[in-house]
Amino acid sequence: MKRNIIAIIANGEKVNNIGNILRDVDIIIADDGGANLCRLLKITPDYIIGDFDSISLENEEFFSESKFIETTEQDHTDMQKALDYALTLNPTKIKIISVFGKRTDHTLGNILIFQNYNSSIPLEIFDNFGVITFYYPGKYELTLQQGQTISFFSLSPITDLSLKGFKYPINNATYTSNFAGISNVVINKKCTIKFIKGKLISYIVTV
Repeated sequence: MKRNIIAIIANGEKVNNIGNILRDVDIIIADDGGANLCRLLKITPDYIIGDFDSISLENEEFFSESKFIETTEQDHTDMQKALDYALTLNPTKIKIISVFGKRTDHTLGNILIFQNYNSSIPLEIFDNFGVITFYYPGKYELTLQQGQTISFFSLSPITDLSLKGFKYPINNATYTSNFAGISNVVINKKCTIKFIKGKLISYIVTV
């Protein structure tokens, strides 16, 4: 499959290393007010999606090459609309940037959106301290940096979870409500994550 990496830039706290995150991106979508951040950083989005209640159209000529997609229905947030649209563009990976910070209700709402995300397309969420990745049942062989801090979470039951190559390993453990493993440490460059049911979230600290 031809590579097609899509970035969604949201209206949360500005991510400082956004240039590096966008280096391999093919399409940029601004989530309504995320267009304001794009203009601040002189990034021209390919698409701007939302009900346009947050975007400032001052110096609108900056967006002359962007396609505006107005969605006025209020059953979904602008982030959900942007994510749904990104999936129609046949992505091979979706990166989400500046989606956290600012209002806590927006942050919690976005966490629920990502928790309910069921596509097989890999999803990565970036903030100023690290990156979140979601895992679905299966076995994953990861190459990580020794000494790197990583946390694991599950917001729902998870079955037969194994973590190998970390300071605090887990072997076929089942958690019937949720799971939080804060500040684990990578001790082997080659690490393994495996579970048979549920959804696992990792947060790798990059600073």
